[in-house]
Amino acid sequence: MSPGKRQFTWLSGVATVFSLLACYGTLLVVALLGALGVSIVLNETLWAGAIMVFAVLAVGGLTPGLLRHRKAWPILVAGTGAGVLGYVMYVQYDRMIELAGFALLCIAAFWDWRLRHAFAPVIRTSE
Repeated sequence: MSPGKRQFTWLSGVATVFSLLACYGTLLVVALLGALGVSIVLNETLWAGAIMVFAVLAVGGLTPGLLRHRKAWPILVAGTGAGVLGYVMYVQYDRMIELAGFALLCIAAFWDWRLRHAFAPVIRTSE
């Protein structure tokens, strides 16, 4: 695989991690600051928007893999996960459904990574 084609192979995994960090990392920082006596007011709409931007980037990051291995399941699973997160962020919040959305994003990123490596070109050396 040429370096140009490997350009965005990392995008889905990194965006998934950033989406998780935007959600739970922010909660952790706010809790730690609260324990220290510092109160912070978060704009929940912006917070949810940041989580969703990274979730959508994670889905978009699967496109090069789809073009390479021609398996649509990872991008469908990630799209479902992003849709679930959108529902949880903007319609009705539920912690377990939120975790399911993040799990779907993680599963899709890992699945795509495995498929990319399964379809990687085999380099043979002559003896």
